[in-house]
Amino acid sequence: MWIDLFVDGGTRSTSASLFTQIRDAIADGRLTAGDRLPPSRTLAAELGVARSTVAAVYARLVAEGFLDGRAGNGTFVTAGPEPSSGAPGHASRPATHSNATFVSPMPTEHDAPPVLVDLSTGRPDPRLFPVVDWRRCVTAAAAGVPPGYGDPAGLPELRRTIASWVSRSRGVIATSAHVLVTSGAQQAFDLVASTFLARGAVVAIEDPGYPQARRAFERHGARLAPVPVDHDGMVVDAIPRDADAVYVTPSHQSPTGVTMSGARRRALLARAAELDLLVIEDDYDTEFRYVDRPLEPLQRLDRSGRVVYVGTFSKTLSPSLRLGFVVTDAARIDRLCATRSVVDAQPPHITQAALAELIARGGFDRHLRRGRRRYQPRHALVARLLQSLHDDGLVPVPWRSNAGLHSMLELAPGTDAELVVERLRRRGVVVQSTGDWSIEADLPALLIGFALAEPAHLELALTAIRDELSLLRG
Repeated sequence: MWIDLFVDGGTRSTSASLFTQIRDAIADGRLTAGDRLPPSRTLAAELGVARSTVAAVYARLVAEGFLDGRAGNGTFVTAGPEPSSGAPGHASRPATHSNATFVSPMPTEHDAPPVLVDLSTGRPDPRLFPVVDWRRCVTAAAAGVPPGYGDPAGLPELRRTIASWVSRSRGVIATSAHVLVTSGAQQAFDLVASTFLARGAVVAIEDPGYPQARRAFERHGARLAPVPVDHDGMVVDAIPRDADAVYVTPSHQSPTGVTMSGARRRALLARAAELDLLVIEDDYDTEFRYVDRPLEPLQRLDRSGRVVYVGTFSKTLSPSLRLGFVVTDAARIDRLCATRSVVDAQPPHITQAALAELIARGGFDRHLRRGRRRYQPRHALVARLLQSLHDDGLVPVPWRSNAGLHSMLELAPGTDAELVVERLRRRGVVVQSTGDWSIEADLPALLIGFALAEPAHLELALTAIRDELSLLRG
């Protein structure tokens, strides 16, 4: 059994129109449990629309419980949602009129909308965690006697392993004497701020920029100098002359996603030398690069020894491990250790030893290769979908993102990004705005994290975003 579908020529998008027609046919009983839907390619050809449009509609109906996709067998109608206690035989749904603008179903304030798609940033896909390799490494680490308090710079084996790994994988110049193991990047920011920044020190920081780093500097009494970001990264000429330090994410700017150009990197180091600045380079997810070769880190380009390089395993393995690192000269490492020893001896020995074993055995490299294979098509899909929103006149030119686990979608000037976030949450799509990333920047935008969402769910989410932006545009 099938039904006639119509491509809406009015104000609502094609995907919204098709979703509503199929959903209503199920609710009205014109399509019943077990009915098979046409393949997306066939239906797209009949309607004269893109196959991806039909696939996104099917994915949304599957996510909302109206359809069931059976691998290799087709897409079928499920029993559908339970009807309400209204008129017999009629499912509860919003009233629709032929001349009405499509409005997505909104739950009441007492409902807790289920999360259908999670576009949160900052977390790798937990399903990729190398459980078997990690278990072996933990078992090996637990076989020996714990060394007591140990070295506040971290387990010597792990420091050597990290130095070797960042040298070959990121181009960072390091030996074990240049490495401090931390409890994630956040502890690194805190240690750097408390050790090298006097109260009242001025820190030039990207705007928009990573809020957790900003908060670490503020907690230790630093004054922030917001510096704008363009499509080549931090605008170096805008760094104020009274700055004492600069914090920057050159490999994958947080949150815009752009990569700082080589010329801009050299200009930043020249500006830092001119003003005698400490440079804090946050390289949080450079392993996941999809489009071109990585550029040399600031730490490698630096000829005056002023860069403090911060990395983390939270974006590659898991934030639960609480492991990060600092690479800088040996004298600074000694000062950081003196600070660290007051509040925290070192990260847990077992975790450090297991990570050293994982890297040394090649398990970490295998994990990164597997992650790149999983994330690359999602990154490409998001880039294509964001470009299509621009092509349809809904958003400005997308910010180019070649790496990492998120892309940024800038919204049209004057758009209330928080309203869009709220409307999407009511549709089951969890997404963040850049509001918390901004100090002075007027850049309404959404952060599209793709690590936690399968491609079909990404299409579902971007269809919902398209619908909401179309509605707001009127």
